[in-house]
Amino acid sequence: MSENLIQIAGENVRCVIDLENGGRLASLIAFDRELLVTKNTKFNIQQWGSYPMVPYAGRVRRGKFIFDSKAHELEISLAPHAIHGTVLDRAFSVIDSSHQSVTMKIDLGERFGFAGSVQQTISIVNDTIDFVLTLSTDAERMPGQVGWHPWFARPCRIETDFAQMYVRDSDGIPSGEVVSPPAGPYDDCFTGARKPPKIIFDESITVQIDSDCSHWVVYDQPEHAICVEPQSGPPDGFNLAPFIITRDKPLSRFMRLTITK
Repeated sequence: MSENLIQIAGENVRCVIDLENGGRLASLIAFDRELLVTKNTKFNIQQWGSYPMVPYAGRVRRGKFIFDSKAHELEISLAPHAIHGTVLDRAFSVIDSSHQSVTMKIDLGERFGFAGSVQQTISIVNDTIDFVLTLSTDAERMPGQVGWHPWFARPCRIETDFAQMYVRDSDGIPSGEVVSPPAGPYDDCFTGARKPPKIIFDESITVQIDSDCSHWVVYDQPEHAICVEPQSGPPDGFNLAPFIITRDKPLSRFMRLTITK
């Protein structure tokens, strides 16, 4: 296996972590079935595996936001908006690893106007995978978000129960208004999870997704995949609901995939 790929495994689950491509899960095999969309020439860097979204999750409208009375502009990565952060296409460095765990780190790069870094730990116990992201800054203050973007490969189905859904405007971005969720399919952000979302494969393998993130984006419009994305804030959070990080106050969140058959 390439030096840029690390494998960790549990009883019936094994993961391949691609350090070079954003510290993402490149493969997640459970009970001999691949659960993720894997790297393919049909898909760009945003469309496969399961990757961390840092230091913002989802879209930032037109790539623009104001922080501490100063205007900032981000790279437009899904025209006309910025999307999914600055680390998904860059290489993480390993801090520590074993057969069941890996801890890695990366700086936020030149495409973000604040100095900082994120550390991610991925570990497996039995058939449960834990992910932890911790976003830190070297600046006095900066806005920040974290989240994960797993692409679960169809055929599969989704079970969710959320209290509220953000209304999307003509840019496809939450306006700030919330409503009771209508019927799907979705490309939308939700809050108030009444129970953990689940993805069911072949009516036999279930992935339950737990997180201490307050927001969830569900994207189940594609024919080939379903995405369930826990996020610490909503899309366009730098404008809608900015979370402020300081040297003494990093942002840390977890995602847990519990896989059963």
